[in-house]
Amino acid sequence: MWNRRSLRLKTLGILGLLLCAVGALSFAASAWMLDSSLGDFEQRVAQERVARVAAAIQQDVSARIRVASDYGFWDDAAAFMSEPDEKFLTVNFTAESLRNAQVSAVAFFALDGHFHAGVEMRDGQRETLDETRPLVQRMRALAMDQALVSRSIGGDVKRWVDGRPMLMVFSPVRRTERLSPQLGWLVMVQVMDEANLRELSLSTGSTFRLLPAAGGELSPASPAMTTAAAQITQPLRDALGESELLLQVDLPPALERQRQTGLLVLLLNSFVLVLLAGAAAVLLLDRLILRRLAEFARLARRHRSAGRARPGQAQAQRWPVQGQDELDELALALNGMVGSLDQARAELERDVRTDALTGLGNRRQLYEQIDQLLGQKARHRELTLALLLIDLDDFKLLNDSLGHELGNHLLVQTGQTLKKLVRASDVVTRLGGDEFALIYVAEKGELGVLSFVRRLQQALAQPVSYQDMEVTVTGSIGIAYLHAKPGQAINKDDLLRNAELAMYAAKRAGKGRYSLFNDALLGDVQERMLLEQQLRECLRQDQLEVWFQPILDVRTGEVAMFEALARWPLEGGYCSPARFIPVAEETGLINELGAAVARKVIAALPALLALDARHVVNVNLSPRQLMSRHLVEQMCSLVDGAGLSRDSIHFELTESALASNADFAKQQLDALAAAGFHLHLDDFGTGYSSLHRLQSLPFSTLKLDRSFVVMLGQGDARIARSIISLAEQLGLQVIAEGIETLEQQERLLDLGCHLIQGYLHAKPMPLPDLLEWLARRG
Repeated sequence: MWNRRSLRLKTLGILGLLLCAVGALSFAASAWMLDSSLGDFEQRVAQERVARVAAAIQQDVSARIRVASDYGFWDDAAAFMSEPDEKFLTVNFTAESLRNAQVSAVAFFALDGHFHAGVEMRDGQRETLDETRPLVQRMRALAMDQALVSRSIGGDVKRWVDGRPMLMVFSPVRRTERLSPQLGWLVMVQVMDEANLRELSLSTGSTFRLLPAAGGELSPASPAMTTAAAQITQPLRDALGESELLLQVDLPPALERQRQTGLLVLLLNSFVLVLLAGAAAVLLLDRLILRRLAEFARLARRHRSAGRARPGQAQAQRWPVQGQDELDELALALNGMVGSLDQARAELERDVRTDALTGLGNRRQLYEQIDQLLGQKARHRELTLALLLIDLDDFKLLNDSLGHELGNHLLVQTGQTLKKLVRASDVVTRLGGDEFALIYVAEKGELGVLSFVRRLQQALAQPVSYQDMEVTVTGSIGIAYLHAKPGQAINKDDLLRNAELAMYAAKRAGKGRYSLFNDALLGDVQERMLLEQQLRECLRQDQLEVWFQPILDVRTGEVAMFEALARWPLEGGYCSPARFIPVAEETGLINELGAAVARKVIAALPALLALDARHVVNVNLSPRQLMSRHLVEQMCSLVDGAGLSRDSIHFELTESALASNADFAKQQLDALAAAGFHLHLDDFGTGYSSLHRLQSLPFSTLKLDRSFVVMLGQGDARIARSIISLAEQLGLQVIAEGIETLEQQERLLDLGCHLIQGYLHAKPMPLPDLLEWLARRG
């Protein structure tokens, strides 16, 4: 009894200590969370208040910018810049209009920064603006700022002038018609003093002020806000980045009283919860568990005594059942659970080797069958074992267009067809998707295997009925023979890989074909993997080169544009684009490769534009690049960052780029065209040609494929004439590529095509050779 009570007391004491520790930890965690929540709330309120004030100021600035734009894009303002007329200032910039617009000064400047005219409000009266005033000098510096002049659009800057914060909004002066030249600059100044900002303070419900950002107190590179005891300060931005003004907003009082009250409530709650939990634990643990556990021990001793009294009695169940109490119920449940586990284990053993949809074997069963048949071949060397990998042709297209139910029906019917063709001892397996595999045992060598494959192809090509329709599919089959050397185990993964390589070779040869594995297929894969690694290294080390092939206007003899072509120096020579471009497409490196080409083209453009400002470079875009959602942003950033005009870059795309996702492709093309880039449709007529697509997409140029140029030399001009005529009707230019003879060029001129690209005039060449070639042409 003493031992049992000691155990109970120890258990309850330890439980009490644990409850106190848990209570203390709970209070500490809750207090930390409360403090963090209040801190986050205070910070969020501060940030929202600052954001609200900054947004109100920006809205007021935007209104001033719109006022400046209204005056700047005006025929009267443009006429005033051409011929100064005091009446223009007197009529349009009266004291009342300046007060209504909350403008303290207005000035017009010529493009060279010369002060044209201006007025200001001084002591409530309108006066002519003195050119010698420091304010005018600050306004002139704004009009001459290269960062603003190059943009030639309106905006604002915020300055601290004569001890006061000032807002300067500017707008180019132009006539109202579209694309009219800029004649000068209009600058308006508003003093952002306390009186002018009082209305913004009332509308935002926050007290704030503007301070000068002098003395380097704030780092321009740091977006973090500096916080005082009850204020928060951050720099204001304008068209040039961070301005000379700081926004200082007063913050509401801290929630210190609420924090203390919350901590007191948490402490009281933790204390009460520990007391209640301790009382409940004593009641539950002692009365419901410890006492019952002692009773279970007494019953266990009795059960052991009963067991020793009947040593010969056999137990029919894993867990003995003595009666109908709780432990007996537990024993019955355990017996039922063990039985269910045995059944589930048997079903799992079956499912792990079976495909759920078709009921065929799966990859695991295929591997087990290979092991069994290899043992059989060791006893009967005359047997020929072949692994057949079958992939249904165009199954994804059928599945996507006609529905997954039809696809599942086709898979089930294909599995049944395969089972009918093999012997009962053979196992047909489904590896996943539309891939099936089986091991065929032939007694007539390879001839027997090929004979079976032909019968298999005929059976697969039979129509399958489904809901009043008949669907016909074919299968591409790869064949790999099982040749195990004595004492050497065959690698089942390698065997399946060999069959898969043969299957892909059959698919490349056409639908409904079969192909035998040979070492050359593996060599092609290994060569492709090596080429992929070398290409990755080339891009990492920036070894890719860009060559340029001129495109001439043969009517004038001038260079109309250049096509940029990727060249990869490899092993003392150059790797053909026909080798590395498909590898880049398949591995996803084409986006990185395309970006590298674009960067090098943009780096080379200034040298070409220095010779002739009309020079244009055509850059090829792959289908994968066109599907990139960051393409337009990336290209605009590259061109704008180099300070180049976007219309100096043209993009060439083949029709295959529009085949996979036509809707998204059109969005991308429209976005490129809207950004200012020109678009060429390459190899027109050789791919997925569509007159509707040609009419609805923003292409400006068609490229006549070399195959049609070759037909010209053979006396057949029908297709070339049709394409050139179609382009003329649609208002598109035509570039003929692959021109190698004068006869071809003359025939194209007769047909109305005058833009020529080909070896007849120039081969692709690196930039230094191109510049030398252009210099020789004069």
